[in-house]
Amino acid sequence: MVQNPFLMGYVGVKSAVDAIQGKKVERRVDTGVVVVTPENMTDPAIKDLIEPNLGQWLDE
Repeated sequence: MVQNPFLMGYVGVKSAVDAIQGKKVERRVDTGVVVVTPENMTDPAIKDLIEPNLGQWLDE
């Protein structure tokens, strides 16, 4: 089982901004989990969750 840390951070910051702006925010947000198996480990979407390319976000 893996989570999407980018989505978790994005939703958290967006919710904080919405709350500051007086908008209604959900008390609980499910950002999901993915079951990783030997069969799907090579799928690009799964591989990106397991080994994210942090350089694209860190100007490397």
